Amino acid sequence: MFFTTQYDVFLFDCDGVVWKGGETIPGAPEIIKTLVSLGKTVIFVTNNTSTTLSAYLQRFKDQLGVCLSKDQIYSSGIVTSHYVQQKLLPNEKVFLIGSQGLSRIMDEVGVKYIGYDDKMNTADRDSLANYVPDEQVKIVVGAFDCCYNYNKMAKAFVHINECGAEYVATNLDMNHALADGRLLPGTGAVLEGLSQSLGITPKVLGKPSSDIFKIIHADHKIPDKSRVLMIGDSLKSDIQFGINAGVDTVLVLSGITSRRDVDNQDIIKPTYIIDSIVNLLDDDR
Repeated sequence: MFFTTQYDVFLFDCDGVVWKGGETIPGAPEIIKTLVSLGKTVIFVTNNTSTTLSAYLQRFKDQLGVCLSKDQIYSSGIVTSHYVQQKLLPNEKVFLIGSQGLSRIMDEVGVKYIGYDDKMNTADRDSLANYVPDEQVKIVVGAFDCCYNYNKMAKAFVHINECGAEYVATNLDMNHALADGRLLPGTGAVLEGLSQSLGITPKVLGKPSSDIFKIIHADHKIPDKSRVLMIGDSLKSDIQFGINAGVDTVLVLSGITSRRDVDNQDIIKPTYIIDSIVNLLDDDR
């Protein structure tokens, strides 16, 4: 089995790799269990910000029959919450563009925030002209937000443009896929207007930034990056993340990327391409 001979640490994206929407990718549970039985380190790295750590652990147990420990899951939401927690003083806050799941992740680490509030869903130019920013907001966090609107964008803009708040994003993925394969706009699309109006791009804390890998590397004391393999379905997110981290990569064609997508560009090249996670146990490459 080529991959299990060459690599000791397996980093997996989740959506499009082990599941797609609500459906499990065929064979994924067996592959994960086999890698664990072989003594491999198995870690999941996701840009999904809508799910808490405890919810991820429960989903793996209920849906895949796989019991994981907390140090086996790294989401961009969790990494972002720890980033802002470390930077903020006790009375300081975040302006949060994100889902209920991300607000719960912030709650779990005690980060105070504004922005995630139904009262902010409507506004007019007069009310925005009179808007007084919260001087305790030191960071604007951008993430996927189904309720995002002009009001939230304008208030986030004011905190950055007038008050100097730091601008960070959980990720800048332009699309995400539903279980039936339909693509929808992602976090990158949500934040594009804010970024363009500011004339800056946010500090990205999730994939493809190597920041998550630095945390994983430290947490798991990985001695040799040449023995690490990143498996994902997105060229711009997963494969670029592996390249930025300096590790080999596998593109699976079970998610949002087709072989034609790979052939139609020359910038991001995975080390390997396979049809599905089940091919990780194939004998040749």
